[in-house]
Amino acid sequence: MHEPKPTHSHQGTTAELARPVNIPPRPALLIALQREIAHEDPSIKKIVQLVQRDAAIAGNLLAISNSAMFNLNRHIENVQDAITLIGLNNCNAVITRLMARRALAHGRMMMPRFWDVSEKRSWGMMYVARQTTKVAPELAYNFGLFCDIGIPLMMASFLDYGDTLTVANQLEHNGFIELENSRHRINHALVGAMLAEHWHADPLVVLAIKKHHSYEVMTDSAFAPAVREMIAVFCLVDQAIQQHRHAVSIEWLEGGEIATETLGLTTADVDDLCENLREKFLLPNAA
Repeated sequence: MHEPKPTHSHQGTTAELARPVNIPPRPALLIALQREIAHEDPSIKKIVQLVQRDAAIAGNLLAISNSAMFNLNRHIENVQDAITLIGLNNCNAVITRLMARRALAHGRMMMPRFWDVSEKRSWGMMYVARQTTKVAPELAYNFGLFCDIGIPLMMASFLDYGDTLTVANQLEHNGFIELENSRHRINHALVGAMLAEHWHADPLVVLAIKKHHSYEVMTDSAFAPAVREMIAVFCLVDQAIQQHRHAVSIEWLEGGEIATETLGLTTADVDDLCENLREKFLLPNAA
């Protein structure tokens, strides 16, 4: 679908960029994996061989396949079983996350709190999507990964971005995008969408990332249901994450009511989902 003209100029456009933000290239393993998965009849054997070329990625894929995230109720001992049981699309999503963390989690981008929240959000998005929406869980998972990944990229590109985060954390309303645009003439939602697009994420995921702080999108029928639902799930999962951290979710305060309606939930449903997520976040092998 064509992206509607934005009703809020604060989202920014590529033409408005003041200074370029370095977007890491798509890793060779991810290119090869995505190319094989895109075939009409993908070869599991070739995909296994690709993954096994990278011992660290293969080991992490096994660990995640055995984690509470997939809850397969059996121990997976090899990469082929992992790929077969979690599915090619989930395999692609998980490896994308592992590659992103490897590419970005160093230097000024080494932000432990950010990566902890990112992993909880990705997993939480997948879990809630399974329970509440028609959105493919792996799309929700990739959205959870990329939606804020612009933050470490901004940190690496702007020496004063740490100050911006400090100010943002003191805001009592959701003015993060406006703050970034005023200080840097670009924002993390746009940067995250740029990386997601560059790494060949689904176009619906890319659009949802661009708009994930624009809560009015959830009620705008010009946007695909999947985009509206991903943003709604984002708000709900942020509520659970902030509850887990004993903090207040600005996203939920401002978008929670619309998100609840968009997902067709009751307040009790939301409370149950958040409670389930908080319990899962405490598991030692959550993700």
